[in-house]
Formats: sequence, C-alpha cells, structure tokens
Amino acid sequence: MSVASGECVAILGHSGSGKSTLLNLIAGLDKPSSGIVTVNGTRVDQLGEAGSAKYRRASIGMIFQFFNLLDDLTVLDNVMVPARLAGMGKGEAKRRAVELLGSLGIDRHAKAYPQRLSGGQRQRVAVARALMNRPALLLADEPTGALDSSSAEDVRQLLLELVR
Repeated sequence: MSVASGECVAILGHSGSGKSTLLNLIAGLDKPSSGIVTVNGTRVDQLGEAGSAKYRRASIGMIFQFFNLLDDLTVLDNVMVPARLAGMGKGEAKRRAVELLGSLGIDRHAKAYPQRLSGGQRQRVAVARALMNRPALLLADEPTGALDSSSAEDVRQLLLELVR
C-alpha cells in the first residue's frame, strides 16, 4: 500500500480483519512477522523500542476509539503530553495546546478533567493531542466508534476539515 502526502485513506473491513493491526504496524506499536513497513523513508519494522517511540513523537499523531486520555490530567495537560515528551518547553507547549483547543472549539474546557466531558468533547481533546507535535501522519482508529451519531458526525466533519 502506498499513500501520497495530503491523501486521506479510509480502511474498511469486518471486525478482526486487521484494520487496527495495520495502523499499529504503521505507528510502530507492533512489528510485522514478515514484510517491510516504510513510512516517509523510515523502516518502521526495523526500529527498536526507543527508536519507535522517537518516530511516533516526531512523525505520528494517533486518535483512538476510546480517547486514551489521562483522567488525572486536565484537558490542557492531556493535550500538552506529546509536546512535553518530545522536549518542547512548557510555555511553548501551552501556547500550542491553547491554540489547538481554540480551533477545535473546546478551549473553555481547558481546566476540566476528561470524565466531565461528553464523548464528542473527549474526542476533540484526543484530536488536539494527536495534532500537538504537527505530525506528518495522522492515524485514526475508529475515532467515532464510541460516540453517538451526532457527535460522530461532528468528528467526521472535523477530520475532513483537517484534511482540507
């Protein structure tokens, strides 16, 4: 499979058909039993644990079905996590996080904790977190699966706007 820069691809298939596994291989979370995984010139399948973590911090944004937010951190702090792990200064990370939360329409919830938010709001926080380090590749694993139909449509539209 080859995907061009700026291209948006949806992977469809039955439960258990390997969609999440493919995303995990691209993200360097899993290793293939055979074959090669190359992303933007990087042989992801050959990276060790530290190399995979560095690759993800520098190149990949991930949005998960069940948000994977840290309940003991505020919305703002959740969004800042990837930047802080990548070594970005706290002030710069906070400015970027506030900018993202504003552009996603959830800046008024910056001091709230995830469990106080609706599913759609949590997913917007997850999108902001995924975009924090300006990744070259954004992977979304069933980002609307845990949402009601209205919130799911909002997130779909948000992702399409990001592609544009």
